[in-house]
Amino acid sequence: MSKVINIFKGLGYAYIFTLIVILIYNALLTFTKLSSDNTGLVLSIITTFGSAFGGFYACKQIKEKGLIYGLIEGLLYIVFLIVLIFLARETFSFEMSMLYSTILTTLAGGIGGIIGVNF
Repeated sequence: MSKVINIFKGLGYAYIFTLIVILIYNALLTFTKLSSDNTGLVLSIITTFGSAFGGFYACKQIKEKGLIYGLIEGLLYIVFLIVLIFLARETFSFEMSMLYSTILTTLAGGIGGIIGVNF
């Protein structure tokens, strides 16, 4: 049971990390002359690092099977984000970029988990 709790704590910390970094990025876009041309790429990088951070935290607490629990963390992270996007949009269509994001964030969670369990 404590593994499940640690996974959900990791998800919480991953979302908090993601939210803080996105807010900083938005502040930079607002108050500087930073171009918003690469917003999609920047958001992809932010979510990837958020997923890795969640996997790192969860597996640091669990202390075993970093790859497996990290992959689970990354997959849950992106699935909840996709559900949130589904609820926020009026029309929803699954795009190929979502598949790439799913694979990328799941792998990032696994890498974060490997690093976390060995930290």
